[in-house]
Amino acid sequence: MDILFQILCNEQTLRNAWLLVKQKNSAGGIDGMTVADFEKEAEKQIQELTRQLKTRSWNPEPYLRVEIPKKDSEKRKLGLLSVKDKIVQQAIKNLIEPYFEKIFLNNSYGYRPGKGHVQAIKRTMSEFRIKKNNWILQLDIDDYFDTIDHSLLFEKVQKLIQDEEVVRLIALCVKMGVVNKKLKWNEITCGVPQGAVLSPLLANLYLHSFDKFIAVRTDSYVRYADDFLIFCEKREQAEQMQKQATKFLTEHLLLKLNDPVITDVKSGVEFLGITLKRTGITISKSKRDDLEERIRSIVLEEGGVTKKSLETLQGIRNYYGKLLATKLLLQLDRVLREKLKDLVRKQSLIFPNKKILGECLNVITFFAEENNKKRGVLIAEILSAYTSAKQEKRSKKPEKEKNKLLIERKKREYQKKEGEGTDLVINSYGCFVGLTNRGISVRLKGKVIHKNPSRALEHITVVVKGVTISTNAIQYCMRNKIPIDFFDGTGKHYGSILSPSYMESTLWEKQVIMPIERRAYLATKIIYGKLKNQLNLVKYFHKYHKVLAGALAEKYAEVCVRLEEIIDKVKHFKQRDGNYVIPLSALESAGAVQYWGYIRLLISDDGVEFESRERKGATDLVNSLLNYGYALLYARVWQALLGVQLNPMLGVLHVRQSGKPAFVFDVIELFRTQAVDRVVISLIQKGEPLSMNNTLLSDKTRKLLVQNVLERINRYEKYRGEEIKFSRIIYRQAKEIAAYVNEEAYYKPYIAKW
Repeated sequence: MDILFQILCNEQTLRNAWLLVKQKNSAGGIDGMTVADFEKEAEKQIQELTRQLKTRSWNPEPYLRVEIPKKDSEKRKLGLLSVKDKIVQQAIKNLIEPYFEKIFLNNSYGYRPGKGHVQAIKRTMSEFRIKKNNWILQLDIDDYFDTIDHSLLFEKVQKLIQDEEVVRLIALCVKMGVVNKKLKWNEITCGVPQGAVLSPLLANLYLHSFDKFIAVRTDSYVRYADDFLIFCEKREQAEQMQKQATKFLTEHLLLKLNDPVITDVKSGVEFLGITLKRTGITISKSKRDDLEERIRSIVLEEGGVTKKSLETLQGIRNYYGKLLATKLLLQLDRVLREKLKDLVRKQSLIFPNKKILGECLNVITFFAEENNKKRGVLIAEILSAYTSAKQEKRSKKPEKEKNKLLIERKKREYQKKEGEGTDLVINSYGCFVGLTNRGISVRLKGKVIHKNPSRALEHITVVVKGVTISTNAIQYCMRNKIPIDFFDGTGKHYGSILSPSYMESTLWEKQVIMPIERRAYLATKIIYGKLKNQLNLVKYFHKYHKVLAGALAEKYAEVCVRLEEIIDKVKHFKQRDGNYVIPLSALESAGAVQYWGYIRLLISDDGVEFESRERKGATDLVNSLLNYGYALLYARVWQALLGVQLNPMLGVLHVRQSGKPAFVFDVIELFRTQAVDRVVISLIQKGEPLSMNNTLLSDKTRKLLVQNVLERINRYEKYRGEEIKFSRIIYRQAKEIAAYVNEEAYYKPYIAKW
């Protein structure tokens, strides 16, 4: 067995490669495994990779084809490797790179240890300062990575690496096919995949013979990947060098050049995004405009500057910070500061105070070191803009405030009218639901009782027996994605009619394979959101009972302290030994005891009896109202989960049972307090005529409850800085959970304001 291959098959070799892959934390490939997924069973995975290499059975996955935008509306095609295959390629690279580095010339700067764009630019500037260099020949290869000839490449690899098995594995990595997200296969007959670990190293080897060819003729030569600069004393020499270089690249390496450019040194040259002249390093106006546009694209949210925005700023700093003159960096910092001031002025309301905003801004690093040394002063300048914006909003003229209130009142009036047309509730026995040219109509004993246009209709709720629905009406509802929900007299949701589009492109498989750590995270966030909403509803009702002293005031203080303690435990909850459901459920139950204890005392003087919370089989008024309201909410959550392609049965907190929508029971916890508890308590405290008919809610009570719950579901409120209906908040939360399940984003639960 060859020595290099023996080393490659050592577990420690793969461990070292894994650490480098983990550090980069880049996207995975076609198998969907992320770096975080691999880390959970890293040792087991490494042992399996070692076994496959030793038995020569390792067969990489195809590259996943993705396209990213580049200039001039073109797209760069990348081939993404699976995490496992990255580790093997990284291990091979670690072994063969020293052999490559022994022969590589100093003129080459791209993708090499200890080198990079900074060194390439500095070397270029040293060539500018050599007086005899008066002309520059600039060359670059058209689609270089995609046009490398395989026969020539492997011939070069075999001469350098005297290990047949390692050479075979390199060829396997290069020639492995590419698939798109629909799994369509494409052969690789030439080129090396951009995005593969080995590709830059192999690309440098392919051009090594050209480096030697030029070095014999001149040492005033700089190459970064497939971008070349050759300095000459006379224009004639540059023209001759162009002919020789073109002939070598096209005939010996079978590559195609883009149009060469010969430039007078006095005019300077743009190389690697930097404008270089004998007078120094700068950037073109178009490049400066591009950088300023990227800086102005940053986003400030409630949690601070977004991750993507920080990556944009850090990328600019890493690339240009060590090269550009301080004057230019100060100009970019000026753009950054003005953008941050503009953001904090416009979004001053999302930050409760200056201290919190200051903590959010502390992650910002300026481009110029001069500014980083006085960053405290500059941050204070930005915070001053925040303070001014706050004061300006507080000092608006009363007339403007009055107009604002009048407009707001009218807006609420029309939002309520909008909500009234959104839901159709059928609560009379013997109704017939049909379709007219105006939309859905409802008749009772031949008389039309609902004939308004249905353009705003989003939902139909049937809460009584004996209702008939025509197939035309059903077809209309399915075509317009209008769900129809059915409830019995106890409020039990026993069925729905839904459009088949709810079942398209599901995430059910990803829910099934979701690791326990991610399930525990999601369950914890849901319980955290539920407890925070319970605490906030307690505070909301207490706000209107401040005049009450005695038992309620004492209970309020006690409940707030206890709930805060429980919430803090949930916030810092860590999943251990695969068990998270029992300890989380215990914290949830402890919170419920405090919450319902306060509610019991709150409504104790309102003429209703409420001892404790009961779910199944409740016969008292308060629990019956709550259970019926939850059933209405349950249908909305169920449909929202289906609408974002999640399986309502696969819960993360409630125990899975056949036929039981455990995930609905999980997610509904976030919305109970605002959609139902608040409505029921308000009806009780307003003294509305609420009654029972034996063990069931009376018809009038049921109709009143349905009307108020649906009105609440269609009411607007602020969510992530935007004013939307509560029903849309439910859907948006489901969508955010789906993004978490699909590993696109972290999940943040809905927490109501009070």
